[in-house]
Amino acid sequence: MSRDRPGGERFVVQKASGKKWETLTVHDAQADGAAAFAAAVRGTPRAFLRLIRLQADPDARGEVYDWTLISLHDPRRNPVPPAAPSGAPARRKSADKSTGKRQMAEERVRVPVRLYIGLFLSGAALVMLWLLAGRLR
Repeated sequence: MSRDRPGGERFVVQKASGKKWETLTVHDAQADGAAAFAAAVRGTPRAFLRLIRLQADPDARGEVYDWTLISLHDPRRNPVPPAAPSGAPARRKSADKSTGKRQMAEERVRVPVRLYIGLFLSGAALVMLWLLAGRLR
């Protein structure tokens, strides 16, 4: 790592691991860090990844760094496209856009109505038992 850079600037690619960030690679040049970040996103597209710039604090004793976020890969915002079947012919992009909107509008989410009704009835039965037990005393 080069020590001649002002402030000891480094570029770090990190992966989310629980509530912490695990360092994957450390680079001296931003271009190298960006290339490693792109490779990490391609390698693990369903993981949260970030590219940060670390600058050493010259006034502090020991290794104290200020960091700045450069890039963030959020798999919820950039979902992984589903893999196309190998035997299927390629489709045109214009057709994908129109059918994609239609599929999103037609997508339905099942609501567990039976569960809700069962919970409501069991709660009502418990309240009735509680009221009856209070009158019997």
